[in-house]
Amino acid sequence: MEEGYFIVSAQADALDAAQQKAMTQIREQIVSAVATSVHSSTSITIHEISENGSIQSRRELDSKLNVHAADIPYLANISPSHAADYYWAKIRRQDKSIYYIYHVKYPFSNSKLRLLVDDYEKQQKLINDSLQSFAATDFAEYDDLDRMLARHAQLKQFAAGLREDDPRIGICSTVRQNYERMITQNLHIEIISSNRESTKVALAYGTRQISYSIVPKVKSNCLTAMQCRNLGNASLISHDFQTGCYEEDQNWLDITFNVLSKKITTRCYIK
Repeated sequence: MEEGYFIVSAQADALDAAQQKAMTQIREQIVSAVATSVHSSTSITIHEISENGSIQSRRELDSKLNVHAADIPYLANISPSHAADYYWAKIRRQDKSIYYIYHVKYPFSNSKLRLLVDDYEKQQKLINDSLQSFAATDFAEYDDLDRMLARHAQLKQFAAGLREDDPRIGICSTVRQNYERMITQNLHIEIISSNRESTKVALAYGTRQISYSIVPKVKSNCLTAMQCRNLGNASLISHDFQTGCYEEDQNWLDITFNVLSKKITTRCYIK
């Protein structure tokens, strides 16, 4: 490599193909130059969530990052028209077939390298800062289930935007599992009131009731005309006792909220 330039040669059976191979080599050398110049690792501090949903400890996850062409938008501008010099040769083999050799001298200064490295590191810092923000989320500060589920969905969308071989996907998976434990473990249905006309329930963590918009599924061995209405931080289930229930029987109402992949359920007996 001449200082300030990449010089490459490529061979193919067609001139256009040889030219494209040469441009590909230029792109690969730029990726390699950037990769050897960056601090290509990430360290994320996450909470360890126990089986009962409490925070046990904190630990750091380290991942080594690999620079890919997709991380360097500048590569899209690599073009034969930007070459400092080039030439090509048409060569006949002994069997009379033809192939082409394409030589190109492409400018790439140290200042351009520093600019690409700076852009790459800024881009990775934004990703790492977002991931650290996800990892630091503590749902104990939330009083709205919809906000928790929205944060969970945002994390899934963030992970989906990473390359399949990005090691941070593993960190996202760990954080997502923590989210699901924090959201579903210790979440239960609290029966506020119940009579023959209606049953009022709420979702709660311990004694802390939370707001939500999801509607529970209800099932009964005798109640009819069951309808659910969301009250923001509670659900009111109206039902008819007289039509199908008998006082001497155990008349029950099953209430189920589907939260992520877990069913939060309780049985209420109507007297």
